Amino acid sequence: MSPVETACRELTTTLRPRRGSPDGPLPSLLLTLTVVTGLVDATSYLKLGHVFVANMTGNIVFLGFGIAGAGAISIWASLTALGSFLIGGICGGRIALRWSSNRGRHLTATTSTELLVVAALVIAALTTDHIGTASR
Repeated sequence: MSPVETACRELTTTLRPRRGSPDGPLPSLLLTLTVVTGLVDATSYLKLGHVFVANMTGNIVFLGFGIAGAGAISIWASLTALGSFLIGGICGGRIALRWSSNRGRHLTATTSTELLVVAALVIAALTTDHIGTASR
């Protein structure tokens, strides 16, 4: 079997796991969450004045630039994103502890929570014409 055929088979197995697979829908959901994370970061970076909300590496870099006094980079925007990420991590940890013995419930709780938060923020973004510095 060629490397291309092997890669295609692995991709198919990841996107549509076999019935009874120990991972269940987890790989395909993780890929979906990766795409959503990229879209959220791209949108927030462009719409919210150069702040990342899904990946924190950029915020740490921007925080360093802001502290160093480089340009019009908001220290508070980066700190808010980092703080929100911390709160999300704590909530995720609590969900993991509560449903650690049942992977299905754990996956349902985390996916539902993220869906609700993202949906609420999309609605808020769509109903707001201009996001000012204070509301950012």
